[in-house]
Amino acid sequence: SSLSLVRYLWLLTLLSLSSSQNCLNKQQLLAAIRQMQQFLKGQETRFAEGVRVMKNRLITLQNSVTKAAPDPQSVSCPALDAPVDGRRFGTKYFVDHEVHFTCEPGFQLMGSSTRVCQANGSWTGEAPRCKVISKCSSSPCQNGGTCVDGVNQYKCTCPQGWTGENCQYQSQTAPPAWSVTNDPAFSRKPRCAKIDRTQHCSCEAGFHMSGTADNSICQDVNECEVYKLEGVPRLCMYACVNVPGSYRCSCPSGYKLLGDGKSCEDIDECSLSQHNCTRGMTCINTGGGFQCVSAECPRPSGNASYVKTSPLYGAWLSSSSSLKVCLRCSWERPSQPGQTDSC
Repeated sequence: SSLSLVRYLWLLTLLSLSSSQNCLNKQQLLAAIRQMQQFLKGQETRFAEGVRVMKNRLITLQNSVTKAAPDPQSVSCPALDAPVDGRRFGTKYFVDHEVHFTCEPGFQLMGSSTRVCQANGSWTGEAPRCKVISKCSSSPCQNGGTCVDGVNQYKCTCPQGWTGENCQYQSQTAPPAWSVTNDPAFSRKPRCAKIDRTQHCSCEAGFHMSGTADNSICQDVNECEVYKLEGVPRLCMYACVNVPGSYRCSCPSGYKLLGDGKSCEDIDECSLSQHNCTRGMTCINTGGGFQCVSAECPRPSGNASYVKTSPLYGAWLSSSSSLKVCLRCSWERPSQPGQTDSC
């Protein structure tokens, strides 16, 4: 105790003083020594008693722990595997531990994405599985085509008469009436390329594909026949000539094709000196040609005489298609010279 400790310190102080200053006599010093011996003996007894009590308490505690029920074994859940085409995250299967699951690209997770180990040794949720994402869910096949799912891809089975990746192109087994089939110059081989393991073929401009998917040919489109349909504007003013992959317009004899490629204009052979009229003959331009005429003044009548004073004045065609020519002539009479007579 604290009081005993104070007494012990006081006695030590007395002993030190007696040895240094001789303040205590012999009887006092012996008395102090006896007190110290008794104090130490008491302390030793109390210490031994404390040690004995502590040992007894430890033995009692040991016996209690030994007789107690054994520790419960730790609970764990069965191991979980990653789903096919998927992945698992988490390697501990004790109570309250979580395991997570995901799927590879192109697959959709069905079931639980997270499962937790419960105290009864079972997992929460449902067993996960990875399902292929259906490419056919958007109905990509057209015109009655059947969609077949694959891994990250699909394939369309097209009905007869249709072709293409999505059955979007019409395949003709017989050429239409307006295609040219009897001339090799009007046929071409298609341009084909393999894309994603599928054969794709196309034709040049002005051609269309005919035949089957395995044996196709590009045949010329006869634009001249197509534009004969009612309500369709005419391609040419006069005549349409079909050529491989396109067309051209032509004009009748005596006409020329204008810059727009479809209109015709009369050629003036007379002004261009493209006629064969002899000297003394006059060239008259007509639609698509010309005529050479010889015009004379009227015969003299009475005392009047006529002299040609100017070239051709005018010309026209009558209803009987005979050419009528008008000349400018002057006539002279003795009393009225210089008068002009015209048609």
